[in-house]
Amino acid sequence: MDRKINFFSSKNRDKLKSQLTSIHFDLIVIGGGITGSGVCLDAVARGMKVCLIEMNDFASGTSSKSTKLIHGGLRYLEQFKFNLVHETGSERSVLNRLAPSIVKSEKMLLPIKNNGNLNKLSTSIALSIYDYLAGVRIKDKKQILSKKETELMEPLLKTDGLNAGAIYSEYRTDDARLTIELLKKANKMGAFPINYIKANEFIIKEDKVCGINCLDRINGDSFSVFSSTVVNAAGPWVDDTLKNENNKLILSKGVHIVVPYKKFPLKQSVYFDAIDNRMIFAIPRNNTTYIGTTDTKYSLDKNNIKILKSEVKYLLESVNNYFSIILTIKDVVSSWSGLRPLIKEEGKKVTEISRKDEIFVSDNGIITIAGGKLTGYRKMAERVVDMVIKAKNHKSFNKCITSNIKLYESENLNQIKKQIFSYLLKNQYSKDQAVLLYDMYGENLKEIIKISKTLKSFSKVNAIIISEFIYCFENEMCQKLLDFFSQRTGRVYFEIEKVSDQVQIIKETYKKLKGISEKEFDLERVELKNYINSITTFI
Repeated sequence: MDRKINFFSSKNRDKLKSQLTSIHFDLIVIGGGITGSGVCLDAVARGMKVCLIEMNDFASGTSSKSTKLIHGGLRYLEQFKFNLVHETGSERSVLNRLAPSIVKSEKMLLPIKNNGNLNKLSTSIALSIYDYLAGVRIKDKKQILSKKETELMEPLLKTDGLNAGAIYSEYRTDDARLTIELLKKANKMGAFPINYIKANEFIIKEDKVCGINCLDRINGDSFSVFSSTVVNAAGPWVDDTLKNENNKLILSKGVHIVVPYKKFPLKQSVYFDAIDNRMIFAIPRNNTTYIGTTDTKYSLDKNNIKILKSEVKYLLESVNNYFSIILTIKDVVSSWSGLRPLIKEEGKKVTEISRKDEIFVSDNGIITIAGGKLTGYRKMAERVVDMVIKAKNHKSFNKCITSNIKLYESENLNQIKKQIFSYLLKNQYSKDQAVLLYDMYGENLKEIIKISKTLKSFSKVNAIIISEFIYCFENEMCQKLLDFFSQRTGRVYFEIEKVSDQVQIIKETYKKLKGISEKEFDLERVELKNYINSITTFI
């Protein structure tokens, strides 16, 4: 669909809502996380008229609270989930090809201790199977290390009981940015995603859902959207969306903590034994190292997840037990906590439940997708859209083509990257800062730099920061300060010390662009401060 108006711009929100009420869609997707975004892109690529609504910001739930790895699920081998390992493992290289700026190969160190979960032989066998099922490239295949090689690979490891180690390949990502890029691509192909729109109630005709009564949580407007099919991809809120149906989910809470890199200077990412024989990750990122995750049953308020001191201490104790450092709760500068929507399995603990996805159809025709992993979002979306087509007998729509839809347009990404780095390094940015920005925006950083060149009255660094916000507001439906510093940039997690100053830097531009008063700006600033307080205070 060729459109002159950018409907993924915050400044065109009213025009977008007008479109939503004037079109009869083939599909409405509820949920703007990675799963819903994947469904949205898949469906529009097949020729469907698609609308996606998200009650908060895109990726603000589970899809910004993961371990930020595109991984094949090594633990699933223990459960003999070979098909799952094959599918998710194979998807890693596909996603790397489609979004090379935000899905990158990452070597993972797996220390092997005498009393650990795995011995040298079982690790070698498991990783060989893992590599085979995932179809990894030769350069990414596992390596078994001696004790001495393992110590050299990561000097911070405690050597007591250390027997050997292994290196294997995973892929790292920014989960929120991946979700945003999927939606941007879907929008360019003709879909209509919109955030801060709540599905209040379903519109029923002849016992089947034919639309949704919606509430705009920005200005309080109510309106209706109609479609042939509704897909419920609301993640932890799947059961809430269905309302009268039997609950399908059990929720697992995952907590990650962030400490300064100087406090935990890992040479590389490590997958290691926690104090309760589970396994957790420690991953260096920017000037921080983050650690996670926990895995505990959760049944409290999904919109207000508190992080407990006991959860933080569990992660800290696990690190202190395994590495030659001492971290305390005072070292934790930020954190995040999210909910995994798991399919109920009777008689199993949360830690034992498979991360499989499941699709089911309600009597009123709603198609629900639940469970699953970040890594498997594309294949999950394919199965959902296949079911939509089958349920409505839509023979005119095409087969899935998302394995060939690149999230970045340019063919010469390496050349663009060189140009971007050259400019930033000449204009007060360090190499680390340049890498950080490129990892965040990919080739879109070129547009941000272009905007910055028009801001003559600011320093080069401040001009870039202001331009980031302008770009996100005009191209990524960034509605609030919190959206910008969390889902769009991740700075509340990995550069939390800079947030206050950067709020002040963008203040006047922000007010002007949004057309808001000083009082309205202060309300948004308070919202951001409250969120920062929630991720830095533990109860």
